[in-house]
Amino acid sequence: MAKKRDIVSYDPFEAMYSLREDFDRMFKDFFTGFTSPALSSRLFPVMDIRETDEQFIIDAEVPGMDKKDVKLSIKKDELIIEGEKKEEKKEEGESFIRVERSYGSFRRSVRLPVEVDQSKVKAKYENGVLQIFIPKSEKAKPKEIEIKVE
Repeated sequence: MAKKRDIVSYDPFEAMYSLREDFDRMFKDFFTGFTSPALSSRLFPVMDIRETDEQFIIDAEVPGMDKKDVKLSIKKDELIIEGEKKEEKKEEGESFIRVERSYGSFRRSVRLPVEVDQSKVKAKYENGVLQIFIPKSEKAKPKEIEIKVE
């Protein structure tokens, strides 16, 4: 019995995007010096990206941040999340024994594989998780074509 195979469109630039991400990661790792990778990557929100026929759903972790300190934008096929996690003020008479949390500005961008409808993007922030809903454009949604038998 023959196996069912899906027809998948080929994107000749997909390998280039992956290569670019690998180079970006390599340079980021190189220039972070001798700090722990776990500590140096905390400013960049970790995220899960899901896809349905209708939209992309992105869950980005930004714990301890106020929603006014996070900015979202979409330029062509790229989602950009940026912001700043501000350092807590040290009270007079206290000193830190250990500091493991990171503070400062961050910027993370993700290339989306298809055209999206920028006018309908929605986001919500709850319990340290930023959830972004990015609808696909009508051109990017899968279309069924009826086959007529003659």
